[in-house]
Amino acid sequence: MKCANRDGIFSNAITEVKIIINPPFWKTWWFILIMAICGILLVFAFIKWREKNIRAFDKEKLKVEQLSAAQYKSKLELEQIVNYFSSSLVDKHTVDDVLWDVVKNLISRLGFVDCMMYLWNDDKTKMIQRASYGPKDSVEQFEKQYFDVVPGQGVVGYVMQTKEPVLIADTSKDPRYRIDDLERLSELTVPIIYNDELIGVIDSEHHERNFFTTQHLQILTTIATLTANKIISLQAEMTLQHNQIEMYSMNEQLSKARLEALRSQMNPHFIFNSLNAIQECILTNKVDAAYEYLSKFSKLQRMVLNNSSKEFIPFNSELEMLQLYLSLESLRFSQSFTYKIEVDNNVDTDDLIIPSMLIQPYVENAIWHGLRNKIGDKLISVVCKEEDGVLIITIDDNGVGRREAALIKAKKIGSEQLESKGTVLTEQRINLLSVKYKANIYVNTVDKVNEQQEALGTTVIIKLPIDIETKQ
Repeated sequence: MKCANRDGIFSNAITEVKIIINPPFWKTWWFILIMAICGILLVFAFIKWREKNIRAFDKEKLKVEQLSAAQYKSKLELEQIVNYFSSSLVDKHTVDDVLWDVVKNLISRLGFVDCMMYLWNDDKTKMIQRASYGPKDSVEQFEKQYFDVVPGQGVVGYVMQTKEPVLIADTSKDPRYRIDDLERLSELTVPIIYNDELIGVIDSEHHERNFFTTQHLQILTTIATLTANKIISLQAEMTLQHNQIEMYSMNEQLSKARLEALRSQMNPHFIFNSLNAIQECILTNKVDAAYEYLSKFSKLQRMVLNNSSKEFIPFNSELEMLQLYLSLESLRFSQSFTYKIEVDNNVDTDDLIIPSMLIQPYVENAIWHGLRNKIGDKLISVVCKEEDGVLIITIDDNGVGRREAALIKAKKIGSEQLESKGTVLTEQRINLLSVKYKANIYVNTVDKVNEQQEALGTTVIIKLPIDIETKQ
């Protein structure tokens, strides 16, 4: 390097000049040291952060495991209690046994000090305390301290209205609480419901505040469901037994009614008079008439006996017996009356079934009490038709009418007085059949009169559904 003075003359002397150039700061030792320290601090902070996260994760995991264990324990306890109550209720055969079993086991299994069971009264206007355990730990004591609750009265009444369970931690702060025998500080009340219908209420109280928990609520709700199912099952069994008893009684009454109807159709008057008619035909040498009479008489008696044990028979069999009966009566009364049987074409006489020996008693009554005492033309008709699934049988006569027949009957004494019980027995049997088969069988008797209110005869109308279900 050469240097010149102001005059531009370069110096020939050699002089040493030192120029020092410092490195950038990031290459300095102090910066490197600081960065190293920061790096170490970052690594240390990361390690601490990671350890903290691991500890937090482990803590959260432990909480979850503890919660799962608690839930599993709660579920296990619930299953054990439910299984216990389910097994305990199996051998209970009355509603009261079920209620007392529940209240006693709630005390022993859950540590309750008081438990009451309420059910509706007969007209469902209020609930009656049917079982109670705790201070009232016996039936005798329970009867002395009897309680009933109407909807809206107290906590139980509130549950009756809402059909929702109620858990009260502190009864002193709840205006719905009602003191019965002793004041208590917490209460749990659960409805007993089946198919959304309120059956009863389970009510439990405790002398400690905050005693009842959500687990108690869950357990009691499950027990209420078990209780509802058991009560409904018992009520169904009782209803079935009651229906079976009623059905047995009804079948017995029907058997007696059929026997009485058989006796009515085979009454000694009819048999004796029929045999007399046959004898008269033989004595007067009317062999063909005697044979015809005897043939019809024997066939009628055979059919009556064959059908006497049946509640229902084919309609054509009933019509055949009716035809035989009218034919015999016409012969016996020397054909003094005219009869006809008409059946509409839309009536299926083969498949249609009706109560056995249904029509004949009304026809017999018309002949003996209507036509027998009449002077002049005598006519009886039986018309059968079907309308809107209903078989209509109309028995019509132009006799003296029921009022005149009753006067004539009252004047007769002893053996001359024929008492026809057939229609009464038939109506009793019809009523029993209507109840048993839930069928509307209708019988109506009409007195026919003219404008002057003079009797023109009697009409009996029988209506019965063509689809009566039977167990033949």
